Amino acid sequence: MIGIDIEFKNRPNEDGTLSGFTIKDCLVSQTSTPTAAKPEVMVHIPKTSSEIVDGAWFDYKGHSYHVVGTTAPLIKENTPSRWDRYCIAQRSEERRVGKECA
Repeated sequence: MIGIDIEFKNRPNEDGTLSGFTIKDCLVSQTSTPTAAKPEVMVHIPKTSSEIVDGAWFDYKGHSYHVVGTTAPLIKENTPSRWDRYCIAQRSEERRVGKECA
């Protein structure tokens, strides 16, 4: 499997500031139909990343997504793939970027 780099933006910090960072080697899969009221994607995060993505925004396939939840990392030794946790993100129509997907 080939992962992609995702730039997470505007993640709220405890002190009220915002941060951004890129996580390399992410996998993205759709979790709902594109016609759902709030389409969602699942982003699998590699074991090499310790970044917290809760509340962050990212762009994917011409749309902006907002991370609404994450899982705890799985036990690395019991997880055979490169990815050990994931986040769920909802598409935001208000923050659309680029042109529409075909």
